[in-house]
Amino acid sequence: MEIIIGTIFGYLFGSIPVGLIIGKIAGLRDVREYGSGATGATNVLRTLGARWAILVLIIDVAKGAFPILILTQVTDSAAVIALGGTATVIGHVWPVTTGFRGGKGVATAFGIFLALSPVAALIVLLAALLILVLTRYVSLMSMVGVLAGCSYIAIMSLSGSFISDPYFKELESSFWILSLVLFGVIEFKHLANFRRLLSGDEPKFGKGGEKRSE
Repeated sequence: MEIIIGTIFGYLFGSIPVGLIIGKIAGLRDVREYGSGATGATNVLRTLGARWAILVLIIDVAKGAFPILILTQVTDSAAVIALGGTATVIGHVWPVTTGFRGGKGVATAFGIFLALSPVAALIVLLAALLILVLTRYVSLMSMVGVLAGCSYIAIMSLSGSFISDPYFKELESSFWILSLVLFGVIEFKHLANFRRLLSGDEPKFGKGGEKRSE
């Protein structure tokens, strides 16, 4: 029962459509009609500008961290915490509140990394910033950053006593599963970006978005 409650809590919390709400406050009927069609900070940046994008980014990060922080206070079960975190990202990507059309989960996943281990979050930031500076591709930055964070969490959860992280809550396989699911979901949501990267059609950071034609 504890696992079910934790999973439902994470999913419903993740389903809060932050980008859609902020977009409506800023005057857009539906931010998903523009740019990439997602509700995340990157699409908000392209359609509404930096001020609104930063707000969406901060709230989406908090949306990922909050369920982890709450669950670690109410349960000792690593499985419950891991499933709650996984469900939060799934809720952000496929929210029941908006017809299962949400964002790509990167900021929310970063919130999970931050809540589990600031070391993981730092690794994500360093990897992401390096890729952005070198390539100016936000999508590639997101994919590499998530890969770095998930790899660290997986290593920590499988290492036992060989490696220690004072911030990591539980060195159990549940977090290895969490990292695998997060990686799979977020990379899946970036498949179209990956194809455009291969074809040379992916827009670089700094270019504006266009209204969707599809």
